[in-house]
Amino acid sequence: MTGAEQPRRHRLPLRLRVTATFALLALATTSAASLTTYFLARTYMLQQREDVATRQALVNARLASSLLSSEPPEPEQVVGAVTGEAGTQVLVHFRGRWYTSAVSLDPAQLPESIAQLVEDGSVARQRVTTPGGTSVIVGVPIRSAQALYYEVSSLRVLSRTLSILATSLLVASVITTVASAAAGLIVSRRLLSPLRRMSDVAVDIAEGDLNRRLDAEGDDDLEPLVDSFNHMVDSIHARIERDARFASDVSHELRTPLTALSTAASVVRGRAPEMPPRAATAVQVLATQVDYFERLVLDLLEISRLDAGAERVSLEPVDLLSFLRRVSSQLEGPPPDVDTEGPWAVTLDTRRVERIMSNLYENADRYADGVTRLGLTRRGDRIQITVDDGGPGIALSDRERIFERFWRGPVARQKTSRGSGLGLSLVAEHTRLLGGTIAVHDAPGGGAR
Repeated sequence: MTGAEQPRRHRLPLRLRVTATFALLALATTSAASLTTYFLARTYMLQQREDVATRQALVNARLASSLLSSEPPEPEQVVGAVTGEAGTQVLVHFRGRWYTSAVSLDPAQLPESIAQLVEDGSVARQRVTTPGGTSVIVGVPIRSAQALYYEVSSLRVLSRTLSILATSLLVASVITTVASAAAGLIVSRRLLSPLRRMSDVAVDIAEGDLNRRLDAEGDDDLEPLVDSFNHMVDSIHARIERDARFASDVSHELRTPLTALSTAASVVRGRAPEMPPRAATAVQVLATQVDYFERLVLDLLEISRLDAGAERVSLEPVDLLSFLRRVSSQLEGPPPDVDTEGPWAVTLDTRRVERIMSNLYENADRYADGVTRLGLTRRGDRIQITVDDGGPGIALSDRERIFERFWRGPVARQKTSRGSGLGLSLVAEHTRLLGGTIAVHDAPGGGAR
């Protein structure tokens, strides 16, 4: 019992995966570095700004102490006399009253924690966030004047600096990620170039060029792969040549006894009328099988020569229309139906084209009620010859397999007479040797084309 087939997982192409890996690694690295840089810089700059604000508040508190200790004390001048960075505001609590440098500055907004520490006599500072932005508050008790001094320093400039830093780091991360993706694309292309060369060589080998090999081009890392691939191709080449020689040798060795057997069968067949009915039937079956065997051996010899590359194209000038008319007449087929005007003067291997036509006509006669139309069309510098039959047609799933060796379709398996199973394979091989292509389609009037 077999389980349900697992759905095939779709994976991204290798080059895209390598590029994405480079980009993600760069993004992760630059993001970590940028975040670390930002938070370290932010912590350092905030600490420095708070330290500066604290030192400035202590200096200004001494000035406020001298002003408040004079006679008469001048608390209004304190909030205007102190110096500090832009955006610094002052609050002074003296003799139960609050004095501020800005109307918008409300003493009630002071955090209770810092206010309590300052009232207890300690210098304190705290960072707060208000609708106007982030600020640092430094509180200093002035014991000599029984006063409390506060400075509120805005961190707006620092926040703008940190914003610029964050934007710069973000832009740098994006640029680094894009550059890393481009580098990954270039690296993946170079890394995959040996695979592309291997693919090209494999395609050439699959198309019949068994002399193609890979070259490591001095790359020590590729040497084992290249050597293994070339050794595999050498083994396949040797096996194909060995099998071809074996089939050729066997077929050649069978020709002599087969010729004698065919001659003897013909003699016995001539005496069949004088024999009893059962013996005559047996002789007829024997003669039929000998004929089939002879055709099979001859086809095997021919296809072995094609596999071995022993066949050579012999071109000669010929009028194609006249040639096809003669060949079709000899095969008892219809005359050519010309779809376009000539010229029809061409150079071709007449023996090979005649062999192709003979196999196609024989296949149509045996399995498809004969040839119904022979078409001839010229398309630029290419010529198309079509052969339509009167059979049921060829199923889509069988149109590639029909040219395989010894393949027989459903109609062929139902017939009592049989061919060698190599006829259409020989047609495909001869067509390929001539530089052409062959395909099967549905004929407009039914049947196969």
